[in-house]
Amino acid sequence: MERFKVSGDVLLNFYQQDVQLRRVFEDIERDLQGTNQVVCRFIVNGLELSEGDEKRFAEVHLSEVQEIEYVAEKSEDLAGLVIQAWIEALPEMMLKTEALAARMRAQGLSGLLKSISELVQNCETLVDSVVALRVRLGHVHSNKAGQLVELEKVSKKTVEQALVALQAKDFVQLADILEYDLNHMLQLYLEHLQFLKKDLEGESDGANSSVEQDRPHSMGRRRLAN
Repeated sequence: MERFKVSGDVLLNFYQQDVQLRRVFEDIERDLQGTNQVVCRFIVNGLELSEGDEKRFAEVHLSEVQEIEYVAEKSEDLAGLVIQAWIEALPEMMLKTEALAARMRAQGLSGLLKSISELVQNCETLVDSVVALRVRLGHVHSNKAGQLVELEKVSKKTVEQALVALQAKDFVQLADILEYDLNHMLQLYLEHLQFLKKDLEGESDGANSSVEQDRPHSMGRRRLAN
């Protein structure tokens, strides 16, 4: 992980005053792509921006900016954190899904709508996360690309079937979908993510371990000590 700082004066030498921060953010992200890095967070005038803040600050003009800092991380490192988080979360999701199906058979949908909704949302987030990983780590996914695309299709269909059963209040069918189809889907994702983790760790072991030197940058950014 690296942290960089660019002063407002340097930015004004690079852009015009009426340029919005959106343009600067996009240029920074584009520049980092060349070194296979992504921005983890932006800090403007000492304020660390959330995702919502970042959208608001995108409209701010450079004349209002004294300083921009940003934290960057290698794509593979960030992807590795996401993969590990899902590997740890999926077994618990599978256990909760089985328990939810059992409760549904015993008591119907009464009192379970919130838990079902959260489960469906988590599954949708999982699918979106793996799609993003597939795009970011195409070189690792390449030998299983066909399988993964098919898994994405099956996943979306399973979630849609669960929503249809929920809307119809057919708790018998919904319980079956959760226990068998959805849990099988989660197991396949777990196996795929474990495969990705193994491949990424293999790449990391074979990577050059030398310390990276400061790189020149046309905007005059400075790399800060971690």
